[in-house]
Amino acid sequence: YWQLGLFFQADDRLTPAVVWGDGLRCAERGIVRLEIAFMDSYGTSLTTVEIGAKGGVAAGETKRYQLWYRSTHNPPCGAGVNDFNSTNGYEITWQP
Repeated sequence: YWQLGLFFQADDRLTPAVVWGDGLRCAERGIVRLEIAFMDSYGTSLTTVEIGAKGGVAAGETKRYQLWYRSTHNPPCGAGVNDFNSTNGYEITWQP
C-alpha cells in the first residue's frame, strides 16, 4: 500500500505535545511544508529535497521536523476515527 505523507519543519517545540490524529504534534509556529512523499510497502518514507535549503535554514538555527501521514491501513484507533498520524518529532540545530 502507498500512504501519502507530508514532511514539515517548524520554528518551535510544542510543549506539551498535543493529540493530533492518532499521534502527537510536537512542532509549531512558522510551519514550512517541505515535501509530499509516499511510503513504500514497509512504511518507509524518505525526503528527496535538501531540507535545510528548502526550509530556508541558517547555520545556528534550531528547527523541529515531523512527518504527517495517512494511516488508513489498520489505524491504531480504528478505521474512520483518526485516519492520520505523525512520526516522532526531531529537533536539529544546524551547523555551518
